[in-house]
Amino acid sequence: MLSIRDQYLSPSLLAPFADDMARRLSRLSAGPMLETCADTGVLTQAIAAAMSVGITIIATDQDAEPIEYASLKPGMARITWQPADPLDLPYFDKTFGIVACHFGINMMTDRVRAFREARRVMKIGGRFVFSVPAHIRHNPVAHCIQDVMDALFPTDPPRFVGHVLHGYHDNEVIDDGLTEAGFTDAIYTAVELPFAAASARDIAIGYCFGTKLLEEIEARAPGEAERITDATVAALEQRFGTGAIEASMRAHIISASG
Repeated sequence: MLSIRDQYLSPSLLAPFADDMARRLSRLSAGPMLETCADTGVLTQAIAAAMSVGITIIATDQDAEPIEYASLKPGMARITWQPADPLDLPYFDKTFGIVACHFGINMMTDRVRAFREARRVMKIGGRFVFSVPAHIRHNPVAHCIQDVMDALFPTDPPRFVGHVLHGYHDNEVIDDGLTEAGFTDAIYTAVELPFAAASARDIAIGYCFGTKLLEEIEARAPGEAERITDATVAALEQRFGTGAIEASMRAHIISASG
């Protein structure tokens, strides 16, 4: 799943927002820096190239497999990799000048606890910077994929794309969580970028085999993931054409302190 996500989905969805976020992070000068939920290392690669060489970067994930996978990518020599649960970080209070997370907070079961942990390990005056995908209506490719799931499974559609990946986007809800965790200031920035992919099949494979959507499909239609992928390809081609996909996508970047 990691390699599929990295090959078919990261270039279109994850890397553009990671590059944008890395540029914003590069303006911050207080280190060291901690990345949580690094997954396949898309943001990690971007910040390794963008951040000042004087800033120590520690990249973490809860699971060993993503760490092993991401640490072997090019450009990671300056990165220190460690396993770490974002809900129970193994670091002393006030250790990091920057804590960053790219498309990870929306996947968490206890976001306020994750916020508290980020604040606990953050130095006074530091920044907690994280990104979340915007509402699915602002992400037409994802919206199309969710429409396919709704049509194929009308009584119990898979919810990963619409309700997990794109389910944590309301600034007021996020602000309430940050306030509960003790943050006193947060800046919200909506980022709109092009979504580009070589083909509908690349995107269908990326979502249907490279994310937790696969688990939901298999739970409802065991052994039918290829058929569901073909149906997704057909819907994407009907919506965006049979050649390369060119669309738009939106996410929010939040920078919190206090």
